[in-house]
Amino acid sequence: MKILNIELKVGQKIDVMQDGIAYVSKIQDVNENFLLIDIPIAGNRYFITYPGRVIEFYVPNEKDVTKCRSIVLGKKRENNIEMLMISSPDVVERVQRREYFRLPITMEVSYAILPPGKRFLDLKDVPSSYFKQLNQAFTVDISGGGIKILTKEKAPIGSNVLIMLNIPNEIMLLTTVVRVEEAENKYFRLALKYENIDEKTRDIIIKFIFSKMREQLKLLK
Repeated sequence: MKILNIELKVGQKIDVMQDGIAYVSKIQDVNENFLLIDIPIAGNRYFITYPGRVIEFYVPNEKDVTKCRSIVLGKKRENNIEMLMISSPDVVERVQRREYFRLPITMEVSYAILPPGKRFLDLKDVPSSYFKQLNQAFTVDISGGGIKILTKEKAPIGSNVLIMLNIPNEIMLLTTVVRVEEAENKYFRLALKYENIDEKTRDIIIKFIFSKMREQLKLLK
């Protein structure tokens, strides 16, 4: 098993995640057994936590983003500034920057599960009949690298799914099923990655994500 390491520095920015909202913080001290960080904040809302709680945070750099996990140890006040003390983190995984900006959102989406026995590499390879056989589902979350939807149908891992989004312009996507999770009331969550997506379309999706994140921050003010 590959062991992931990370070098943390004083002044480094981190994003602490809670309920799909990124709370911004900064590392103030690095110790062998713990870190001291600013109390994370999103808009005007401070991150509320308690000793013993497990938190996840992301450390972005130029190439990728490292997902870490720590235990809240308590709070410490220095020079009249209150900080959060967390355990030295375990590195969970590294993700591409485009995957980092993942937005939990529920909205209608149209989809069609393509025949599992055939692989499609591009939208132009998909027979036109499937574009007329779209079913309705709801999104769970969306990122620059993929989308998760809630459906009544179970799709085989590795099969292709046609997706139509309105954000607000109509976007057609070819995706591949990478994970299937059982949900309540006989529904399924399909984790899908984009296939052969052009960067213009990806940028449209990322801009949509950023706009929704800004709307969320405004609600917190």
